[in-house]
Amino acid sequence: MRIAVLVLLKLSCITRADRSDLVLAEPTQQLNSPSNPIGDQRGQIRISIATGGGPYRPAKDTFKVGEPIPLVITMTNTGSQPVYVCESGTLYQDRPQLLKDGQPMPYKSYRQSMMQTAEKDRTCEEENLPQQVVLRPNEPTVVDWFNLAQGAFSLYDDGWYGPLPTGKYSLTSQRRLNCCDGVFVTANTINFVVVE
Repeated sequence: MRIAVLVLLKLSCITRADRSDLVLAEPTQQLNSPSNPIGDQRGQIRISIATGGGPYRPAKDTFKVGEPIPLVITMTNTGSQPVYVCESGTLYQDRPQLLKDGQPMPYKSYRQSMMQTAEKDRTCEEENLPQQVVLRPNEPTVVDWFNLAQGAFSLYDDGWYGPLPTGKYSLTSQRRLNCCDGVFVTANTINFVVVE
């Protein structure tokens, strides 16, 4: 079981290495360096989420049963100087919180297991290849995207939630600005519906 979880952890991070659309920081810049302490700048970073948008244009708020639901995360630096944030992997940095008709929905069991294993074994620090992304002042920047809910015909099981049934959904998410640990910053809340 542990080997399977580690394989899934590695697979969840593979696509991060080929993300040429992100504005990457110079290799010499260090997140949390004395010249750039993210803790001091956390309040100037606004995180927003959307179902669709970014590479999944256009954003939308209505999905059909069995349709995958992508989540796009955008960050905006509201300060006057560039800020560097980390992009390591959704397993380490994101915590979507989905409500259906006002009731919280649990993550898929394998996702919950992967999170616990990653935290216990500190997988992010040893196995992941984090990248730094520069947020220029007042430029919304897509920093990440992932499947919130898998589609009915997904070839691999990568969503935080399984295919969603009909209903009204409310979603927010939290994201770490650091690569592997640290506090989570809460994004906006959005609503969407799933129909037949």
